[in-house]
Amino acid sequence: MLILFIRCSKKLWVPGISDSVSGFVQEMNMAKSYGIDGWAINTAQWHSAAWPIQRMQKMVQAAEQAGFKFFMSADMTQEFIGAPNAVVDMVSTVATSSAYYRVNGKAFLSTFVGQSVGWNWQNSVLNPLASKGFSIYFVPFFGGDPNQVAQQFPFVDGYFHWTAWPYLNGNLQVVDPATDKQYRQIANQRGKVFMAPVSPYFAKHYCGLPSDALPNYVFGNYRGAGLWVEHWQQLIQIGPDYIEIVTWNDYPESSYIGPITAQWGITGNCNGNGPVMYDRSSFPHDAYADLGRYFIQAYKQGSYPTVTQDKVYVFYRGFSKNQQCNDPTGLGPVQNAQSMDDQIYVVSLLKSPATVRLATGGTTINFSVGSGLQVNNVAWGLGSQSVTVLRGGQQVAQKTFAKQISTQCTDGDLYDMNTFADYVSF
Repeated sequence: MLILFIRCSKKLWVPGISDSVSGFVQEMNMAKSYGIDGWAINTAQWHSAAWPIQRMQKMVQAAEQAGFKFFMSADMTQEFIGAPNAVVDMVSTVATSSAYYRVNGKAFLSTFVGQSVGWNWQNSVLNPLASKGFSIYFVPFFGGDPNQVAQQFPFVDGYFHWTAWPYLNGNLQVVDPATDKQYRQIANQRGKVFMAPVSPYFAKHYCGLPSDALPNYVFGNYRGAGLWVEHWQQLIQIGPDYIEIVTWNDYPESSYIGPITAQWGITGNCNGNGPVMYDRSSFPHDAYADLGRYFIQAYKQGSYPTVTQDKVYVFYRGFSKNQQCNDPTGLGPVQNAQSMDDQIYVVSLLKSPATVRLATGGTTINFSVGSGLQVNNVAWGLGSQSVTVLRGGQQVAQKTFAKQISTQCTDGDLYDMNTFADYVSF
């Protein structure tokens, strides 16, 4: 089965532009411009608050207007754990839409975990949906060993592997596709589909839900765009049926590639200090999405496209991994931060060779760059960051980027391992 469908995980609780039909249409058209076919709309709530259904109604209307597909992803960390009927109600409410993604007439449904909920998915969700007239194409992320997942849940239509990052205590400088390959093999053997993950980043530092067992971690490869570039290259070789980008808009976990126009509060009491606000608008990730377009085209067409516009991307953090912050959350420095490096990464995507001149702080470095894709990196300097591109000794592009590297923590006091990502095109 050759599907080649790019989806992007969209958190229902976080609008990127505005909580309106027009705002969601704008976001969907932006996603389409990158080659994304639809959103996996992830929510952990449905009946427990008023906003999920209200917001979902707007998003359904927007998807129908934009000609954009979506399906639901049940986040099995809150309400749904003890309420499989809420999953049934959620799907049956929205799966009548013409924009809902289907495979051979079956409504696509995914999850974030849910392998240990204490009830049977077949009896408690899939059969009740079938009785309501909804045949389901079920591709969940159930954590655990892939072989055990396949044996325990033979009724699924496919497997989603959520963990796009080298995880926790592993070697965070290596992008290892072993689990992707294992799932691809199991799916082939069992006649199932495989949905692989790809993600630009993951850095999380907030107090919030009591169920959030990992509030203060970085999870993966932090060699600039290394995780984004290398994992895309690996997945293009492996050939999953679907690729899900994790995520479009999870701003607290820094894995977003979509737009951000507002501050986002960290929920919870934060050790008696009240809500904490991060200004994500100063950490754009649009460059990840724009660079991703190149890999999406390669995945869909089976070969890397010819570069038709010169672009140079930069990726760096706002301060050193060794920076000490007067952080009001009480969580301390981000765990695994020492696995990072303090370097600026330059990714060039060029039609023809050029010299890319990087000015980082008071240091200038020239990179001789060939045509196509090339990654360069160097230890950063404090201060402003800029690139200049020359061909035949003549300047053809220049940009000084909005964020300086400093000794000041995010928003004055907060630890934050998020990445600034931007680019110049010419």
